[in-house]
Parts: sequence; structure tokens; C-alpha cells
Amino acid sequence: MVATKPTITMFSLQMNLFPSPTLTTHSSTKTLPTTTVTATKRRAIVFSSSLVVASWLNFLNFNSAQPLSLSLSLSQQLQDELQQQEDHLVHLFQETSPSVVSIKDIELTKVPKTSSKEVMLDEDEDAKVEGTGSGFIWDKFGHIVTNYHVVAKLATDTSGLQRCKVFLVDAKGNNFSREGKIIGFDPSYDLAVLKVDVDGYELKPVVIGESKNLHVGQSCFAIGNPYGYENTLTTGVVSGLGREIPSPNGGAIKGAIQTDAAINAGNSGGPLIDSHGHVVGVNTATFTRKGTGASSGVNFAIPIDAVLRSVPYLIVYGTPYSNRF
Repeated sequence: MVATKPTITMFSLQMNLFPSPTLTTHSSTKTLPTTTVTATKRRAIVFSSSLVVASWLNFLNFNSAQPLSLSLSLSQQLQDELQQQEDHLVHLFQETSPSVVSIKDIELTKVPKTSSKEVMLDEDEDAKVEGTGSGFIWDKFGHIVTNYHVVAKLATDTSGLQRCKVFLVDAKGNNFSREGKIIGFDPSYDLAVLKVDVDGYELKPVVIGESKNLHVGQSCFAIGNPYGYENTLTTGVVSGLGREIPSPNGGAIKGAIQTDAAINAGNSGGPLIDSHGHVVGVNTATFTRKGTGASSGVNFAIPIDAVLRSVPYLIVYGTPYSNRF
């Protein structure tokens, strides 16, 4: 009895859901022809089925059109956002690159007759380019900030043969070059300041930011002259903070910014900027793959907060603050 009870229940449900097609009438009621009833029932079923199919098709069309429209809308929105990001990056470079300079280390084959003589041509038989680097315009008076190791030969020159040539762009977009005179350097932070004559030109200094509020994952951009290719932009993120890297005098630079924005030979001394175009660091070093010289993607910049503490003293006194007291 227990085993058959569910079967009966199921059956009774089936009966309720699917009543018998047989038409029965009481004896006092007129019996309709079977063919008429069957035809009428078929028409009703067909009509009802048509309505169901039509309704289902309308439902499918409505629900298929809506995701398609939504997908197109999301796709357009994504394209607009990507275009805005690209436009912002282009504008960022256009606004910042005029403040970035290219620096060439030049060695003369003989001491010039007058100390005021400038090196005008790199290809001159009396001058040889020994290296290139980057820097950025600190103020409108012609002070240029770069790495000490970029101009180390000039800073330690005792022969009078070392020169430094700086290539600049003024506020109106005019290109010109001047000899850079070193006025101060700080090997402990790998920083140096050059001075160029800017008479007749108006410079566009960089916008100084701050590094104390940087966050890992924040976008950053490096502008410089890797391998002599001027005005090169590389993009990345802040990969780490508070790093320690070696300084040219054998000490350690603490608090360095780690980034995956590509930094190669010639980028040294150039600015690391944030999404607003503010300088947050000075591009300084990179780890290279052994035997290749290629960047490993682990690059470092001196934080701008440290630069702000050092550069004003270099401009005024020629030596870092720590050397004065």
C-alpha cells in the first residue's frame, strides 16, 4: 500500500492536468457528431498554439534586441573611454615634453683658445660625443636638473676638455641648443644642476608635484631620450615605493620610486610624471638582463621630494645642504 500510494497520486495529477479527450453527455442532452467536436477542438488548439508561438517569438525578439542594443551601447561607451584616455595621454605629452631637454657629453680633442668658446657642432673634428642623457627645465632662468652621473665627467674635469651641450625647446616651440655650465651637484642623491644662457628665449619649466602621496598601481610616465631618440614617452605604473638604490658616491639613495615605465640609457635625468603632468621623480636607473643590456622592467626614479630639498641649495651654493653644516 505504501509503494502504490505515490503512483496513484502521480496518476491523479496527470489526470487533472491532462483531462480525457472523450466527450460524454447525459442521456437528456443532445449528442454532437464526433467529427464536428474534433474539428472544433483542433481549430481551438491550433489557434491557441498560434497565439502561444507568436507570443513566444515576440518575447524572444524583445529580449534579443535589448541585449544587442545594450551591447552596442557598452561597446560605444568603452570606445569613448579609450579615446578619452588616448587624448589625455597625447595632451599630457604635448604639454610636458617642451620642458624636457636632451644632454650630450662632449670631449674636445684640444683646449679651445678662449674659455667662452661654445661647442657648436657635434660632428666637429675637434669634438667627440661621449654620451647622452636627459634633463628638465627647473625655472625660466635656464637651470636644468639632471642626474649627476650624466655630467660626472664635466663635474670632475681637470683637463678643460669636457663640455656639455643642452638641446631645448622654448615656450613657442622653437628648438635651440646651448652649452651647459655645471653649477652644482650632489653625488649622494645622483643630482646635478646645469645653467644655460636663455637670452631671447622664454622657457617652459616643469610643474613640480610631490612623491609622498604616491600609491603602488598609480599611472606614471617617463619622458626622455633613450639611446639618443629625443622626446620618447614610455608608460607604466608605480611598481613599488621606498626602494634603496646605489648612489654614484658608493652610498645609498633611500626612498626611490620603482616603476615599470621603460627607462634605458639616455633616459637618465629625465622626469617621471603623474597623470596630471606633475614631476614626481627623476629617472635614474634600471636593472638590465645580464649580458643583454636590455631593461628588465625594474626601473627607479629619485623621489621629487628629495629633489626639492637638494636643488635649491645646489643653485645657490653649488653644494648640497649636508655639505654646508
